[in-house]
Amino acid sequence: MMRFAVVLVLIVLLSTSAAFAQGIGGVVGLFADPGGTMCNLWDTIPGLLSVYVVHIWHDGATVLQFSAPQPDCFIGIWLSDTIVFPVTIGNSQTGVVIGYGYCASAPTHVLIINYFVQALTGPCCPYRVLPDPSLPSGQIEVWDCASNLVFADGGRAIINPDQSCMCDYPVPVVETTWGQIKAQYQ
Repeated sequence: MMRFAVVLVLIVLLSTSAAFAQGIGGVVGLFADPGGTMCNLWDTIPGLLSVYVVHIWHDGATVLQFSAPQPDCFIGIWLSDTIVFPVTIGNSQTGVVIGYGYCASAPTHVLIINYFVQALTGPCCPYRVLPDPSLPSGQIEVWDCASNLVFADGGRAIINPDQSCMCDYPVPVVETTWGQIKAQYQ
């Protein structure tokens, strides 16, 4: 029975690693914190709302190009982007290119999007990272540490979530070996 459970765990790990292949280009997400751990956002009181753009689950990157325009359901005013890396061209609303200046490992906090909110946004407003509309590839582009063009997935935050619409970044798969799995059950 134990052997069956170990084999079943291994099969699940191998099959989900293909489904959640977060390596290579990773995911560009929107978060309430610069560490990329809280993807639910709230505008419950009037004032400044800072949305952190974090490049997660990538295998090392030097350049990132994307957009994160204000969603139609969000009642706020875009004020500015606070840059983290000095080589930043454009803005989050219309398309931005960010050069890290070195081979950065994940997670990489890349930008802060600043809004003034009036606390009027309804529940369950999805806010997505999209490709830069000027890119012919139609994808979020990443240059890895070997100067190869790869693609990232766009993440999604939820503004004013409730139980029906919490954000849902998948848990990344951790690479392991058969020996490491067996050692857990001995």
